[in-house]
Amino acid sequence: MRNLSLEDKLFFFERSFFTLDGLWMIETEEETNWKVALKIDLVVWKKLLKIIIRRLTKYLKIETNNLNDLIEILTFRWSTEGWDYELKQNECDKAEIIIKKCPYKAAMDRNPERQDKISLICKDMCIPFYKSIIRDFNTEIIVKRTMYMGLGDDFCDFNFYLDKSLISEEEKDESIKPLRRISKEDKLFYFERNFRTLDGLWVIETENEIDWDTALKLDIIVWQKLYKIIFRRVKKYLKLESNSLNDLIEILSFVWNCEGNIHEIIQEGEKKAVINITKCPYIEAMERNPDRHHRIESICKEMCIPYLKPVITEFNPKIKYTREKFIGTGDSVCDFILKLEE
Repeated sequence: MRNLSLEDKLFFFERSFFTLDGLWMIETEEETNWKVALKIDLVVWKKLLKIIIRRLTKYLKIETNNLNDLIEILTFRWSTEGWDYELKQNECDKAEIIIKKCPYKAAMDRNPERQDKISLICKDMCIPFYKSIIRDFNTEIIVKRTMYMGLGDDFCDFNFYLDKSLISEEEKDESIKPLRRISKEDKLFYFERNFRTLDGLWVIETENEIDWDTALKLDIIVWQKLYKIIFRRVKKYLKLESNSLNDLIEILSFVWNCEGNIHEIIQEGEKKAVINITKCPYIEAMERNPDRHHRIESICKEMCIPYLKPVITEFNPKIKYTREKFIGTGDSVCDFILKLEE
């Protein structure tokens, strides 16, 4: 079993984070319509950014909510996600940031089928979204925007203002913090902590807006497609050259190690292996949320089996996959029985 490096985990989470969000948006739109998908997306990201801000406030040891604190949090997030921006002004009462590249717009630019959605995302998602999270952070901070790449401008602008009369003399005298140089550890903290949160919020808000059956159906489709993409990426990353049973085991073990699934591999000759998961972070996340306890069994049996079957079939149709035990229904392990049939 591979001992994961920081680079291994960052490769997994950074690439998968953006893919997961995009798949949820696309599949929800196909299942319902653009209006419903955008409504859910806006709620998901408003809630996610509130969580991210709380996490970053603690991670960065921020104890106040002044304008400089907001700039520190926003630029941490943007630097981590790969935004290209310039901080043109940063004072205690006003700040100006120019966005030269947005990774979400860039992803839609690369997809011909999504280019007609760019202006809609900009107007109906990005503009109200930032107003909301800034108001939640500090109601006295005002943001004004006049330029939007999604609407045809060369850049996006963010102009922040805070009435000087609301700033204490102590805060006025404090030096403005320089922009943080983002490390690999910073990036891993961001993507690893928020990956499962993003997925969980999409499930919850889809259930709230539509119903549980639709949320479960979409969750299965999203993870089937996500894992197919992940398999291709990991196979290339690990420099695997075949689609053998051993290669499948290596890919699954790598992915599950990244996700925090504690597991053991029992090899039974060249044609059979059993992987037992003894700790599942997805079940643990639901166990921490009393409102999700009644969904654990459904997720475990109705989602966990079907999402992986087509992925393995595409990888190698001669490898058959069965399940007999489920932590979510009271067993001590989740078992994944893999057999190579000639």
